[in-house]
Amino acid sequence: MKTMIRVLLVTMLAGSVATAKAAPSNDINMINTKFQHLFVFKAKRKYLGATVEVYYSNGDLITSEKLGKRRMIIDFCDTKLGEYTIRVVKDDKRKEFSYIKK
Repeated sequence: MKTMIRVLLVTMLAGSVATAKAAPSNDINMINTKFQHLFVFKAKRKYLGATVEVYYSNGDLITSEKLGKRRMIIDFCDTKLGEYTIRVVKDDKRKEFSYIKK
């Protein structure tokens, strides 16, 4: 009986470790809001000081700003309709998001 309990515990422990390693680690998470013209994201601490760039679909740089806090809100209220690319760059790490204003 004790052997069966040990085997069961080892199996559960191995399964939980495998599940923990398989979980994706998102460095930057988008946050859903009720306002359609806002793009909100929250980054991990290692992205503090990163450069956040917003590009229009034709490649024009709209704005560029340093990430001072972990959460950033980008307001697309006064921009023209179209597709935008939000790029967060820190050292060799680079994350891109797409935003479509309708």
